[in-house]
Amino acid sequence: MVVSCPACSTRFRLDPQRLQGKRLTLKCAKCSTTFSVHPPAESTAGASPRVLVGHSDGAFCATIEELLSGSGMTVQVCHDGHNALNAMEKRPPQVAIIDVALPGLFGFEVVDKIRARPGLKDVKIILLSSVYNKAAYKRTPSSLYGADDYIEKHHIPTDLVSKIRALLAIPENPVSPPKQPSLPQPPPAKSIHFVDEMNSKIQHAEEGEIVAKGPDDAADKARRLARIIISDIALYNQDKFEQGIRGGNTLELLAEEIREGRKLFKKRVDAEVCQGEDFLQTALEAFIERRKRELQH
Repeated sequence: MVVSCPACSTRFRLDPQRLQGKRLTLKCAKCSTTFSVHPPAESTAGASPRVLVGHSDGAFCATIEELLSGSGMTVQVCHDGHNALNAMEKRPPQVAIIDVALPGLFGFEVVDKIRARPGLKDVKIILLSSVYNKAAYKRTPSSLYGADDYIEKHHIPTDLVSKIRALLAIPENPVSPPKQPSLPQPPPAKSIHFVDEMNSKIQHAEEGEIVAKGPDDAADKARRLARIIISDIALYNQDKFEQGIRGGNTLELLAEEIREGRKLFKKRVDAEVCQGEDFLQTALEAFIERRKRELQH
């Protein structure tokens, strides 16, 4: 893309893919005139929806990519919060699916930073709960840290595509030009076999993320699980978390949820791994400190 200075007609070349949809203020190197340009956003008419998936586990991301690409979507994968933000800056997706326990930056931090960047203001965000569990500490979230929606892992095979289409206002059955008469076709539906297969892959990927293969990585896997559990508790209890952070009584307000989290943690981590370190408490303190900084801005 080439733009010209309105005063002296000096021409400048810009990267439209990187700057699309952003309003820029430029200063002419020749005559010092300041002027604004607004590279147009990329047209999405007829294009495949672009989705960014932010999750630490490669196997999990591959499963989501298989699901979404099978529905005509283009998928980009990032494995930590900083890389996800950098990728979005270079080419904003239409939808970002962000793991609440994403390494580098917690999910809420990624949401805050997306919402603060003008070039990303139109990105729809779905927060992803981190633990494949249908009961533990699960509540209906009162709010979503500024995200547009959330999804639990066990609902991914049946609900994720529909949620993305709803956020982008894409009809489930787009109207097609009239065709020659043919035998009636049943509406597309995900078979029980498909759902079971996807859920199996998702559970297997989670096990690879948090189950230790030996004593050398047991502590790292325990830390990862602790971060995941605390992030999930925060997803379902934002109001309590922020009230506790402001009042200094987070442990009291979230006593029941933390107790449930500890119960789940003990089921998945051997007691001998935890000798000398309270992984869940460490993860909780880290989350509180990070959220406290965000709330002070």
